[in-house]
Amino acid sequence: MQQGMLFTLLLSLSLWMTPASAVEMAPQERQQLLQDNQLQQKVAELMELAVKDDIDALRFALQRLALPQQEAVRYLLLQHLDQSRLVLSPRMVNFVDAQRQIAPVYQVMEKGEGYEFSVPAFDYLGIANRMIKQWNQDQSVLDFVLKAERYELNLHQWLSGNEHQVQAREALLIREFDSLSADAVKALTDQLTQASVTSWLPSSSVMVRMAQVSEDPQVYKLLWLMRADFHVEQELDRLAKQGDEFALQQMMVAVDNPRLKNQALKELASSKPMSEEVKTFLVERLGNSDEAPIVAQALADQGYQSWLKEILASNRQVKSHAILQVLAQ
Repeated sequence: MQQGMLFTLLLSLSLWMTPASAVEMAPQERQQLLQDNQLQQKVAELMELAVKDDIDALRFALQRLALPQQEAVRYLLLQHLDQSRLVLSPRMVNFVDAQRQIAPVYQVMEKGEGYEFSVPAFDYLGIANRMIKQWNQDQSVLDFVLKAERYELNLHQWLSGNEHQVQAREALLIREFDSLSADAVKALTDQLTQASVTSWLPSSSVMVRMAQVSEDPQVYKLLWLMRADFHVEQELDRLAKQGDEFALQQMMVAVDNPRLKNQALKELASSKPMSEEVKTFLVERLGNSDEAPIVAQALADQGYQSWLKEILASNRQVKSHAILQVLAQ
């Protein structure tokens, strides 16, 4: 019963999607057309017109072809344009967009277990839609880069709007931020770090990317002040693996974030070789009632029991109870 209902639904959907003038084509006939040498030659000629941006001649030559060759050529032409990654001129964009308005005539039947439905024999609509989508994305990237390089991008305004738009722009910034010049990066980070009052910050994923690329301690300071989430914790983990002086400095600042405290202290205790600055920092933290048990346990886990005994004997500022408790284990 369920298979019958599925078949009825797919058949109804097929009838709704298929133009009234659709012509069914056998899969073998479709394949022969696509492999025809004369047709391939025609596609090559049209590609030359496309490269020259002679859109009027291209459109005229395509319209002169009889069906079904015209649909096959349209499909192959768009496929070649898409795969060649040719930079589309405004006239070419209009040409590709116009192909989306042409309803396909020829259909092939796809069959499966308990169902069958028609699909376009030459799905140039799908290719054209993908090309226009990619072109829109490329334009968005170009707009972002140009505005950033001209110092015309207001980050707060640009990352405001409806949820879909904001998510798309955040993803764009994360992808493209490292392609900006150092001056453009600084101009954008300054919008966050130079504000007299921090009333707005981008999402944690954007802040992480801006911090990574800029390596600006002030951006990291803002990041560690944010409510820690997966993106922030992941960045702390990345810094621990990086392990250089800059990374260690940021990890020490991150300790002041309550949610990052345990992770940051444990990572610092596991840094090898441990720098004098980190040693001094951890000894200071052994004097904090809340942090001493974490630091002592982390150092013991790394094999620093002898050092803990030395600290206990030479430093009266540390919380001896926390250290003794760990050493007694």
